[in-house]
Amino acid sequence: MNWKSFFSSSKKMTADQARVFLKENAAEAIQLLDVRQPREYEAHHLPGALLIPLKELLSRINELDAKKTTLVYCASGVRSKAACQILMSQNYKDVYNLTGGIKAWNGLTAKGAEDMGMEFFTSGEYKDAFTMAYKMEDGLQQLYFAFADTSRNEEQKKMLLKLASFEDKHKTKLVEDFKPAEADIPKQGDAGNVMEGGFSREMILKHFKPHLYDQEDILNLAMMLETQAHDLYSRIASKSDDEVTKKLFFHLAEEEKQHLSFIARELDVLLNSNRNEPQKNE
Repeated sequence: MNWKSFFSSSKKMTADQARVFLKENAAEAIQLLDVRQPREYEAHHLPGALLIPLKELLSRINELDAKKTTLVYCASGVRSKAACQILMSQNYKDVYNLTGGIKAWNGLTAKGAEDMGMEFFTSGEYKDAFTMAYKMEDGLQQLYFAFADTSRNEEQKKMLLKLASFEDKHKTKLVEDFKPAEADIPKQGDAGNVMEGGFSREMILKHFKPHLYDQEDILNLAMMLETQAHDLYSRIASKSDDEVTKKLFFHLAEEEKQHLSFIARELDVLLNSNRNEPQKNE
């Protein structure tokens, strides 16, 4: 171990800098490392983060790639600073500590244990990664259609159908770039109960349907779903040993980032227009 590294300062990123960094760099090119405890990770974590608690870092360091830029975070920045020093002692050159930790982060976070949704990938239910990915994309599209079918508000229905149209683009891209020659294209609506992010469609419908009152509710739900999808796809890609599967799910993670950017812009426009509406006199 390079003991001198423990006397050198790691590079830092503020939460604002980290948001820009994660947005502008492909998930495949970076490593997002969470060094907290599993219960903290389950409560909320940055989408795509790998969980390696600080006390396990040295023994599990072979799970990381020293060639990638690594952004490390914890709750407040103390454990992550120690983790950065450990990585630097192991000749990791491009390591950053998220100052203030996740407490300083006011962006999107994902929820759930590190293996949430991974059962779809490891169960053997799907004959290849393409089929699994396609059905997950189709599952979310069918959810948007289901919400649209029950909406009595034309603006809400229009927004839900627009969100559903993104999944068509995702599925078309999957077929063009990743469909194995021997694989069949799953039928639309044949996703069963699986959808991107690892959620059950019935669970989402039951939980959120009574609470979707306006476009803001719809966009917030979409942000949550797409954040979970980005998180799951990034974790599957990072943990896969198969290069084709890794490439496919890193591609999907990037697609979700673009989708999230669109939803965030739509939400900003909506909130700004609401603020600028003239107030009615009581």
